Amino acid sequence: MSTTEVTAALDVGGTKIAAGLVAADGTVVHREERPTAVEGRLRDPGLAGTVAAARALLAEAGRRGLTVVALGAGFPEYVAADGLLTSREVLAWDIQPLKLLRAELPGVPVTVGSDARCGALGEARHGAGAGLDSFFYVSLGTGLSSTLVLGGTPVPGRRGEAIALGEFEVPASVDPGWRGSLEGYCSGRGIGDRRTGLGGATTPGAREVAELADRGDPVAAHVLASAGAALGTVLAMTVRLLDPAAIILGGGLGTARGPVRSAIESAYAERAAARPDAPPLLIAALGPAAGLIGAACLGTT
Repeated sequence: MSTTEVTAALDVGGTKIAAGLVAADGTVVHREERPTAVEGRLRDPGLAGTVAAARALLAEAGRRGLTVVALGAGFPEYVAADGLLTSREVLAWDIQPLKLLRAELPGVPVTVGSDARCGALGEARHGAGAGLDSFFYVSLGTGLSSTLVLGGTPVPGRRGEAIALGEFEVPASVDPGWRGSLEGYCSGRGIGDRRTGLGGATTPGAREVAELADRGDPVAAHVLASAGAALGTVLAMTVRLLDPAAIILGGGLGTARGPVRSAIESAYAERAAARPDAPPLLIAALGPAAGLIGAACLGTT
């Protein structure tokens, strides 16, 4: 790839759609964001925001005199090996993104993957996972997902569904009364829903709950701390099962400093100490760019 050639990359999330032009060495030469439109409980109706972001990237590349040689896109859904979405848990899509994006870039290779595997791939190639023979990557943001990385490659599973940490149960040691999923307990959206359910004004996400906690709301503080404790405990259990070289915590909520991350680190350190030489809990080095950089790498896995 020459210095004028770039890969267009999309990181479609429940809160925002990030788009970027990425050079061969992983450098993001242009990045922009737009909020993800909401339709009830689902996001980006008809993937209109995704398509608009792709068009804006192509226009920006043209203005800069850059040639887009490929496009990679990560989505917060289950994605099969052929790049087709097999779930509608986050996005209000009706036409496969692969078909929509190929129509925008005729003749240009387009690759679609899960957003969790994109983040993990970015960290494996250019971030905290570079040089590790294995790691377990966790993306904590609006939702919660994960992937095991072996030899620099995320493990997709037979159906492309080896990302579902969020479907685990909450440990009874943290909250014996909780009957929902781990994602519903400690993701950004889950934290907002839990605080709302405990009374007071509607709080759509972890950011708003954190603002309440900063103003002295003890219920909000408990929701945040318990969310981190639940995930940290589950990560220590995951280490027992997989024994990776490291845990890498990514996603907007996972990489942000605050009570959730502090509680994750504390619970993990306590639970993982039962065995010697526990894998370190690392913070994703690429921050919010991990998904974009990984999406740009999709076509070279």
